[in-house]
Amino acid sequence: MHNEAILKIDCALSELPRFEGYNHRDDYLIGSVLIADSVAQVELAHTDPNIGRIPLEDPSMYLVVPSVLDPSLAPEGKHTLWIEYFVPYQIAKAQGTGIKGTGWTEDLKNKVADRVLDKLSEYAPNVKHSIIARRVESPPELEERLGVLKGNYYHLDMTFDQMFFFRPLPELANYKTPIEGLYLTGAGTHPGGSISGMPGRNCARVFLGDRNPIATAIADVSNSLKSTFGM
Repeated sequence: MHNEAILKIDCALSELPRFEGYNHRDDYLIGSVLIADSVAQVELAHTDPNIGRIPLEDPSMYLVVPSVLDPSLAPEGKHTLWIEYFVPYQIAKAQGTGIKGTGWTEDLKNKVADRVLDKLSEYAPNVKHSIIARRVESPPELEERLGVLKGNYYHLDMTFDQMFFFRPLPELANYKTPIEGLYLTGAGTHPGGSISGMPGRNCARVFLGDRNPIATAIADVSNSLKSTFGM
């Protein structure tokens, strides 16, 4: 597993982020937003953490405003925001210090979060003054809370050698294990992490196919016909 991990920032907001200089529309916030000034910036956002550096000079990040789709997550007129920022699990030259010896401290994680929010404010200037409260979790804290190695909530790296029929291992791919009746799902199976529901759906199809292969095959053909011909 590589050294790249996640710093997670959760915020309670008094209003929606407004991307004023970018033809803002509220419906753009239904999906995730990638803050990326250039391809080079995104490249550094993923390569710096692997050598123990925090890419703070020009942060790139993912963010989601879940309350746009589910208003029950916040009081009326208010919103929730989470930010996923790639950082090292083990900070270079900081071994043996901070939380679990990774170099992460309360002060450092909040300074990093401040810089990330400064960058986001270049795109959505109202963000900083609309924050009612925030919670910042460093990689070792995510590791402790979620039980995921090195704070990697994809379970293992999303690299080509660990994707598709290689995920999590060729011997354990396609949601089956050598133990009869034991199946795998979750972020450690294809297509990986993020909130898609696909690992669970795929695993359920494999399970149902094993239990009732004929009915599953008929259902697959029926669904394919409906999709193809609009039936």
